Amino acid sequence: MTTSPAETVDPFLSDAFQTDPAAVLARVRKEDPVHLIPGLNAWMVTRYDDVRELFTNENVTNDRRAYEHFVLPPEGTARRFIADNSLFAAAPDQHARMRRLVAAALTPRAVKRMEHQVREVVDQFVAEIRGRRGVVDLFAEFTEPIPNAVIGRITGVPPKGEDEYRWRELGRAAVRNVSPFLTPEERRESEDAMEELCAYVREFTALRRAHPQADLVSDLVQAHDASDRMTNDEIVLVVASLVAAGTETTTIGGTRGIRALLQNPEQLELLRADRSLMPNAVDELLRYDFGSLGMPRYALRDFELRGKPIRKGQLLLLSFLGAHRDPAVFLNPDRLDLRRDTKALTIFGHGPHFCLGANLARQELGFMFDAVLDFLPPGSKLVEEEVRWSRFAIFSRIESLPVEISS
Repeated sequence: MTTSPAETVDPFLSDAFQTDPAAVLARVRKEDPVHLIPGLNAWMVTRYDDVRELFTNENVTNDRRAYEHFVLPPEGTARRFIADNSLFAAAPDQHARMRRLVAAALTPRAVKRMEHQVREVVDQFVAEIRGRRGVVDLFAEFTEPIPNAVIGRITGVPPKGEDEYRWRELGRAAVRNVSPFLTPEERRESEDAMEELCAYVREFTALRRAHPQADLVSDLVQAHDASDRMTNDEIVLVVASLVAAGTETTTIGGTRGIRALLQNPEQLELLRADRSLMPNAVDELLRYDFGSLGMPRYALRDFELRGKPIRKGQLLLLSFLGAHRDPAVFLNPDRLDLRRDTKALTIFGHGPHFCLGANLARQELGFMFDAVLDFLPPGSKLVEEEVRWSRFAIFSRIESLPVEISS
């Protein structure tokens, strides 16, 4: 894609990408679907077929150690332990083994218990909002705290006390480490939080081996595949992966989903009138706007993608918004349609790395949206001009979602 003399800024570093990312992605997807962002030396991949294929392409990995700018943490730290033993870095046979053991812990009884725990957490935060009028920041009071609290609750962290509050603080800080573009200070703060969180889970796991209870860590302790069981360190890795994969992503999905419903009131009222649409609505809201970026992938070797020379160690950014607004796959992709066929959704991955927590995430988002329909009366409106964003490089994140709750 060429730039005009007046357009010297890369499309993804422009103000236009921050204000209307779908329009920029539509143009790039058509003209330069595998686009090198020169300031970041990263490739933006925008077509659905390419995004889906890169989930299983042998030339790339989601192991951050393959990134050309990755710095291995010091020996003896939890972050070094995670880097060396990450489920993302595991060999195929070891990865398959861990998936079998985690799946063995997700018994129907355990899943039913988690459903109750998720609903309980959502209700806990709804109680602080129900009946209020005027402007309420649904990010600060609802979509941001719930995912960390859910992971803590299903793991077995004691609810509504200092442990839960600290868990939420640590999870909020630790999950930032998934970004490849943190400053050294931000990276250190995030790694320190993950260090403390892992120490907590390791101690917690030892307690559950001696005295199992009705929580996920106890389920993981007792899960087995023939005579094979998880070690304490492996359980720490599973919980750390849940925090990394299931907190920030669910906050993004919940925040942007509520925003999309308020921006499309006819769809909001359709869902309010027919709650049976909720499972499909969750997927459609994720398709419509999960944000402009998606999964990072790192090149394991030099290869070509649509004629572009990808170099070993480079970062590839798989754009979910680009893929899910691709008209080659989705009819009228820029329209929110809660009745749309969403089976082509790629948010949760594809192939052997399909997210084991997908059902939990969908359940959590469904409960959140269902609660919003109950505590937001018809006529409630997003205060768009007061929505606050944080931006770093090409990333943007909603930091506030002010909604005027009608009387």
